[in-house]
Amino acid sequence: MRTAAIGAFLTLASLALTASAQTQPAASPYVSVLGTVEKIDGQAFTVKPDKSDSTIVKFDDRTRFLRIPPGETDVKKAVAAASGDVGSGDRILARVRSTDPTGIPALTVYIMKQAEIAQRQRKTAEEWQTQSVTGAVKSIDSDGKKIVVSVRSAAGPPRDVTLDVAGSVEYQRTNPDTLKYEPSTMAAIQVGDQVRVLGEKNADQTQIKVEDIASGSIKTIPVQIKSIDAATGLIAATDLASKKPITISVKPETTMKRLDDATALMLARRLNPTFQGTGGGRGAQAGPPAASDAGGGRAPGGGRGRGSRGAANDPSRLLEAQPSIELPDLKPGEPIVVTGSVAKDMSKLTAMTLVAGVDPILRAAPQNGPDPLGGNWNFGDVAPPQ
Repeated sequence: MRTAAIGAFLTLASLALTASAQTQPAASPYVSVLGTVEKIDGQAFTVKPDKSDSTIVKFDDRTRFLRIPPGETDVKKAVAAASGDVGSGDRILARVRSTDPTGIPALTVYIMKQAEIAQRQRKTAEEWQTQSVTGAVKSIDSDGKKIVVSVRSAAGPPRDVTLDVAGSVEYQRTNPDTLKYEPSTMAAIQVGDQVRVLGEKNADQTQIKVEDIASGSIKTIPVQIKSIDAATGLIAATDLASKKPITISVKPETTMKRLDDATALMLARRLNPTFQGTGGGRGAQAGPPAASDAGGGRAPGGGRGRGSRGAANDPSRLLEAQPSIELPDLKPGEPIVVTGSVAKDMSKLTAMTLVAGVDPILRAAPQNGPDPLGGNWNFGDVAPPQ
């Protein structure tokens, strides 16, 4: 999965090529090799580019080595280094002769250390988890470089947030088949998409000057399982909203959870405070609430589900606290809620998240209108890049 750190290094490659183009003739005698060092053998690196086979980059005493500080993309800020500073797992950008890129020593080698990449990745992952804003695209102004998204809140109705994408923005988009993030553009974003953004927010968080944006054509739908093929990772199901058949593809990256009874009941009553059902993730019948459940929507046992009230108001944190499951734990006839990338005709969904134990929620929801998932609860966010 493409990370911001690797993206920054790709930007570095672009900057280096641009700088070279300003000083070299149109037909430059040099090419760039960008990749991860797999092996060091004497005065040669075995380098694995991101999208091609491994290649050899040679060096000698005349090769200039420079290290790029963490987070930097400006080659002018590189500091002097040596060949001994390069280790397996490091990223390098080498400028080599195009006439024989594997045989002639490199002119310059830029280094980004593996430990520094990992540090940057951890920081970026934390930023995506704690500082990002998620919403559904309402409108796109390509000329004005503005995107309006509807952002859900823990309490109250969704609010509109304007995304300013006029500056330098890194675009990523989920591949519907692999669920991995790939480089993208503003043009790929469509109304109805889910987006997750990082950037500078104004005081009331109604506008964001975007720096990074991850997007995807993501839907959250309730389905009832018809059959399960664990060998292929496919679930044949019925879309409970449209009553049409749909195939759910479960990948190794798919998050699979089962809501405990207390959490399912809490979410059901969030949708419908008058709901009188009990928990029971495998289709328990509705019945009168236990004495401890009356009034405040408390979960059985006197608590409010797992975690603090803050966690209960945050679907992603709430979901993390639930037990994980695997395909064999599911049964035909069981209702589940799946979130993922859908085909245009809604015949197939590649699952990012699959949640079982949702029977009370689906039974509580119909009074909200035709959408069985009406209300504030939803696990349909675009997952943060890793």
